[in-house]
Amino acid sequence: MGEQHHHPKLEDSATGLAAVRGGERSRLLWVLVLNGLVMVGEFVGGTLTHSLALLNDAFHMLTHCLTIALSYIAIVIAVRPAPPDKTWRYWRLEILSGLVSGLTLVPIAAYVLVEAVQRWRNPLPIHVEGMLLVGGVGLAANLASAVILHRHSKHDLNMRGAFLHMLADSASSVGVLLAGAAVLFLGWTRADPLIAGGISLLILGWCFTLVRDSGRILLESVPRHMKLDEIVAAMKGVDGVAEVHDLHVWTITSRMYSMTAHVRLSDDLPVSRTEEIACRLRAVLDERWEINHATFQFEVGAGEELHCEHPHARHAD
Repeated sequence: MGEQHHHPKLEDSATGLAAVRGGERSRLLWVLVLNGLVMVGEFVGGTLTHSLALLNDAFHMLTHCLTIALSYIAIVIAVRPAPPDKTWRYWRLEILSGLVSGLTLVPIAAYVLVEAVQRWRNPLPIHVEGMLLVGGVGLAANLASAVILHRHSKHDLNMRGAFLHMLADSASSVGVLLAGAAVLFLGWTRADPLIAGGISLLILGWCFTLVRDSGRILLESVPRHMKLDEIVAAMKGVDGVAEVHDLHVWTITSRMYSMTAHVRLSDDLPVSRTEEIACRLRAVLDERWEINHATFQFEVGAGEELHCEHPHARHAD
């Protein structure tokens, strides 16, 4: 039986995603402005107070501002109408943005680790009062930004990248305050490079997670929360479906999943019920896994397919 394409919800899905991205765009803009102001303050404060932890936070915020700006631009482009050759519009730009978000932190964290070792060997005097003041303002701004982005970060990799950057900066700001407290009350100046280096290692772990998840999507791997055997079992649970094979599932962008499969129907199933089976399969896939673009090739009986001669086979003789 011929190939059947069933994706009536695709345009609704794309329109819905565009509406959601509009709300995300405004949140990112607020976060970008807020963090840009704090970043300048931390650069100045870190230079004046000789605090590596504070400069570390400022470097992170610079990277975050660039990343958030990239995320914002990705959303602006993704929701635009696409030319005919862009059948998935520009949704993958969001995944690329998430990948860049993870990669940009790696050299910054590595630099701070090297600098932390040097500062450990040769501590510099730190002006604690200014360090604590600027660090406190930075922490407040980072926490506010994280709250703004949190709701959208659960299902959107692009927003998740921005949210993780804000968490990284929040942790870095906490480290600034802890280092300042250690210097103020204990006189231990090495607390500053020690905490800065520890936070950099933590951030590298977050980077690995984000880069891994972005890479999985770009390589069109099965989404992490889906298992092919469970999808096959659910599809075979639909009355009239005898077998499912050649199943492929991948992510277009966050919360937009696509699937293709060959579906062999029961021998006694009337051809007239094919559309009904397709609708029921689509409902199961959408309800359980949010797979909103499914393409089925139906087979009847033994599932014999037409075999086309390979174009090069004619020249083999």
